[in-house]
Amino acid sequence: MRRPIAILSVTTLLALAGTGYSSQDDRKAARAECIASLSGFPDGDTAVKTSIPADTNGFTLKYFASGCFGTCPAFTLTFSEGVARFEGHDYVRAKGRRTAKLTQSEFEEFLHAWYDGRFYAMRDDYCTPTCPDGTHILVTDIPGSSITLVAPNFTKQVFECYLAAETPTPPEQYFELKRKILEFAKAHRWL
Repeated sequence: MRRPIAILSVTTLLALAGTGYSSQDDRKAARAECIASLSGFPDGDTAVKTSIPADTNGFTLKYFASGCFGTCPAFTLTFSEGVARFEGHDYVRAKGRRTAKLTQSEFEEFLHAWYDGRFYAMRDDYCTPTCPDGTHILVTDIPGSSITLVAPNFTKQVFECYLAAETPTPPEQYFELKRKILEFAKAHRWL
């Protein structure tokens, strides 16, 4: 499982070695341009729209929240046919492992949100992007999360640590599914 890079402080570092920016304003403008270019779906996204398969046997949807130096919840919530598995680590109501029954319609609702949201076409990593000019943005001490779909013939993970104007923004569909997952966890009094 991918975890965030070392957490240092609530700052963004932009590695600008060899880029030739002459002022701080130029660096800020370059960072803003980079963030804008890496937000949303990748440019030239040509992924063919796919839909949820009729047979979801062997599918798993997993949500991971990394936590932070503060009071950010850290947990994993995994959905598969018939069951939701929660493992709470820090700043959650339910520490340790919990399970809940998951109806087929609930499971399919999560899968539909993933497929309809076109997660398969999203970038894998919105946290540690490399700008088109080769510079790197490193964000520290921000809670990250990932949503991963594991299917019998593929695995797709989307990792985010969104902070307005500091990191690329995943498409809104990421946050919609994240809200549904958090609502499920809260309804079971795990968060």
